[in-house]
Amino acid sequence: MKPACLQPDQDYVAVNREGWAWLAAHECEASVPYGAAQFREARERLDSRGWLPWREIGSVLCLACGGGQQGPLFASLGYKVTVADISPAQLQKDMAVAHAFGMDIECVEADMLDLSALHGRGFDLVYQAISACYVPDVRRLYREVNATLRSAGLYCVEHWNPFHAQLAPGGAWDGEAYRLLYQQQPKRPVPWHSTGHAAPEPGTTCWHYIHPLHDLIGGLCDAGFRIERFSETAEWDTLAEPGSPAHVARYVPPLLAVMARRA
Repeated sequence: MKPACLQPDQDYVAVNREGWAWLAAHECEASVPYGAAQFREARERLDSRGWLPWREIGSVLCLACGGGQQGPLFASLGYKVTVADISPAQLQKDMAVAHAFGMDIECVEADMLDLSALHGRGFDLVYQAISACYVPDVRRLYREVNATLRSAGLYCVEHWNPFHAQLAPGGAWDGEAYRLLYQQQPKRPVPWHSTGHAAPEPGTTCWHYIHPLHDLIGGLCDAGFRIERFSETAEWDTLAEPGSPAHVARYVPPLLAVMARRA
């Protein structure tokens, strides 16, 4: 049976802020702060594809990147860093790393659909980890990002592949094929549940939104960007167990990466 989706007029900000407070407290993968070992691999971790023109970059907005990871990586390389995130608990992780390693990182609590506090700042780069799935309007997100960049500034972002997002939890392997469970329904949230790494039930719930490709890719151009790089990301294994992430990736790459430049 297809799970019921939540109503679009409910408060995604409050739900996802509360969800990430729980995830940060229970140290999900995106809430474990980096340290000296990761800083030694900073460029590779931030730019494994070799896309970024590092000499063009001086200031970076790490958008929806709280958790003490990407922001400190850029700061360890000497860049001027601002981290914006909806979760105070995630931002606290960045502040703790900055204090421990003597870094100067600006932390701003903000919904990515309202970056008015950062408009006109003229960042050289907006760097966004997978997070657009937490907001109902990716086209508005792109307009907000555009308003924070300098002319010809760069936007490097990863997205959850909408086809992968339509699979049921666990991959929906039925013994012969992977089947889609959800429809692409912009602005209608699908509840996502997590119990963390070592935490008991009931865990927490966040809201995910499945954005179609004409918004994820076409929306960038409509918002005043020129796409320079695009890649599907998949680490798959021909011997992987059916239903496992590595097996799913043989059929549906889980991530899409894009680098675009403000026109």
